[in-house]
Amino acid sequence: MTVIVEINKNVQFIRPAGKAVFPYCNSVFINGDPSVLIDVGSGGRAYHQLRKQVDIVLLSHNHFDHINGISFFPNAQVWASREEAPGYQDASVYASYNGYQHWEKLMGQPRKQRLAQTTVMPDDIPVQPGFIPIDLDGIIDDGLKWDTGKEQIIALHTPGHSHGHYSFWLESSGILFSGDIDLSPYGPWYGAENSDFDQLEASVRKLEQIDPAVLITSHRRMFKREEADIPQLLRDYLDIALQKEHHVLEYLEKPRTFADIADQPFISTYPTQTEHTKFWSRMMLLKHLKRLKAQGLIVEGEEGHWYRYR
Repeated sequence: MTVIVEINKNVQFIRPAGKAVFPYCNSVFINGDPSVLIDVGSGGRAYHQLRKQVDIVLLSHNHFDHINGISFFPNAQVWASREEAPGYQDASVYASYNGYQHWEKLMGQPRKQRLAQTTVMPDDIPVQPGFIPIDLDGIIDDGLKWDTGKEQIIALHTPGHSHGHYSFWLESSGILFSGDIDLSPYGPWYGAENSDFDQLEASVRKLEQIDPAVLITSHRRMFKREEADIPQLLRDYLDIALQKEHHVLEYLEKPRTFADIADQPFISTYPTQTEHTKFWSRMMLLKHLKRLKAQGLIVEGEEGHWYRYR
């Protein structure tokens, strides 16, 4: 069942009826004038009592599991990042974000099924995965503030997961919504064309410095300072990806093809393997190879072999 946790008299943490994994995400509701909802992917049942109360919807980024419930709030203003605003209006721009144009090269065969064809949507998710056109009423930039009369919400540009990913800081309450910097036990996700690992690393370091009293992520539970060392949790989360990169560098003591590297067990941390999770793992691997090459640590040699620089 849906879980609504009252963090304080003004702020509620909303979890979906099912687990907060794709196609769901967690949301945060700030009751005030105006009332604000951050992300709309918690499913229709989660929003039953809120549909007429929300004045502004803030979208952390343009991924399906964060925007699929926008139709539940037809009277709310919708705000999204300047960086990703074109992708809410233009299907071709949206498609360019995901990186599927690299599928055949990375997977060795054409893509046979769209994501929507591989996933059955729950009955409280009103649309299928893919492009969702959304008319925006406002544009989010780094440092932009909304005053609800009871809380001030500050937008923090935290790119890496996507180029227009934002976190939101409720400074007076010490509450940080970090979106898809989500403390997953499998580490960060940066498997799209508009993902960037260098930016992601900087974004995690940025959030570390805040040291919030409460951290809310899109796909896990709420973390409180008195129960957990939140900066350390963020460091551990980032370290999962950095360890993967270290393993890649060690493995390249001999020349290896991309396929050789991609088949190593340290590359994919997903608990279940599908064609799409394999593709995303390979997209993330490609970003690590390019990063190590830019650092002068590895070389891309003839016939597509990668090896450590000597």
